[in-house]
Amino acid sequence: MALPPSIMVLMRIGEIARLVGVNPRTLRYYERIGLLAPSSRTEAGYRVYTSAEAERLAFIRRAQATGLSLAEIADIISVREGGAAPCRHVRELSEAKVAEIDERIAELQELRNDLTRLAELARDVEPECARGTSICLAFDDRAPVIP
Repeated sequence: MALPPSIMVLMRIGEIARLVGVNPRTLRYYERIGLLAPSSRTEAGYRVYTSAEAERLAFIRRAQATGLSLAEIADIISVREGGAAPCRHVRELSEAKVAEIDERIAELQELRNDLTRLAELARDVEPECARGTSICLAFDDRAPVIP
């Protein structure tokens, strides 16, 4: 999508939204929260955007696709606008996200194991459960525990 900086392309909000794959309301929201500078306006009051803003929007979309929040993306942009390369910041964010994902995977694996045991228990207690008054013996504290 990179256009040479010497080419100044002006796009209305609908055009840039389609180009980048966002809703025009999203662009207005990004302006409100400071991810995008307020757009220029035509004499008729239409918002117009440049290719540089399209590049920023594309960056935001790619960053969101990796799981970064808008606040984290704003921090990255802030580092860049402060004159520094944000790569160290991006690396630290990425490493923290990987640690969170690893923790969530471990939690999900534990939940999977619990559900597998519950399914086995439900299968084992089904005949007795049909004769009883309990809603489901697999959840009953008197049910046999499967290690």
